[in-house]
Amino acid sequence: MDILPVYKDSFFCGLERNDGLQLKMMYGEGIVCCDVNIDNRFQGYSDVLHGGMIFGILDVIIWYAIFMGTKKIAMTRHTEMDFLKPVMCNTPYVAKGKFLNIEERDIFATAWIADQNGEICARVNAIFREAKDISVERFINQYDFSRTSPEIKQHFYSLLDESTSVSRKA
Repeated sequence: MDILPVYKDSFFCGLERNDGLQLKMMYGEGIVCCDVNIDNRFQGYSDVLHGGMIFGILDVIIWYAIFMGTKKIAMTRHTEMDFLKPVMCNTPYVAKGKFLNIEERDIFATAWIADQNGEICARVNAIFREAKDISVERFINQYDFSRTSPEIKQHFYSLLDESTSVSRKA
């Protein structure tokens, strides 16, 4: 598994966000994953992680899964969330996600969070759409690649090459 770069200002992943979660996203064999163990600052009910936090973590994982699978900068369009059992604060879990397919303009992906026994506690099925009018150079400059492998960095930076060839054709 390779460590993915982080959007510097991300609440969920940003390394310099002391108020954030600083999740370490990993990628391998078509799956994005991260360890999750969140303290009581984000409880929704006594020692139960707030559902919005669970959704946010899975939404970020889906974004990475789509990007790694398609090299598309995409945004959430529609989601369906299932909460199957409580996710407890101060308890280790693993969150995973994967890109599924593209149908016309819709990009499909899924993500889930599971306990240490592999039992799924929550799941999101999502439809994303490719973002419009995004500066690829600005996008790349917002990421911290300090912990990533050269291959992962190249995967992101290859967008610059693609956007240059598109602008040359236009």
